[in-house]
Amino acid sequence: MNILEMYEKVKKIYEQYEESYWYIGLRFEDKEREIGEECECSRHNGDREDEREFPAYGTDEYEELEELDGTSAWNMDPSLMKEYHPGVQSLRGLDLEKECSRHFTTKHCYVIAGNRQGRHDDPDQGEIVIKSAVVLEQIF
Repeated sequence: MNILEMYEKVKKIYEQYEESYWYIGLRFEDKEREIGEECECSRHNGDREDEREFPAYGTDEYEELEELDGTSAWNMDPSLMKEYHPGVQSLRGLDLEKECSRHFTTKHCYVIAGNRQGRHDDPDQGEIVIKSAVVLEQIF
């Protein structure tokens, strides 16, 4: 599946679940998850210069970071922007035929959802925090 097919799939998943959940997000991570699994709370590294800069999960450095009150994800609400592609700034300059997973640095991508929004004082653009988020679908 290429990146355009991935975003079409993600849109259909959003439409499938938008009546069941208030908040739906796209989460990129290395952790292997199961459908229906509840995600743990995310950590925040406000001092980083690059949003991809993050200590490895489970390390002492990771455990020292501020814990959010939910799971961080890219907000999938289509009303946010006319052309919105969670996880990438723009499709310009990308090889649109390349396997979608090769555009990201993580091993996995999930659609997660919940009915309560968490709080975050310093969110990245397009970021949402979802309390008691569950995995709905695995994209890759």
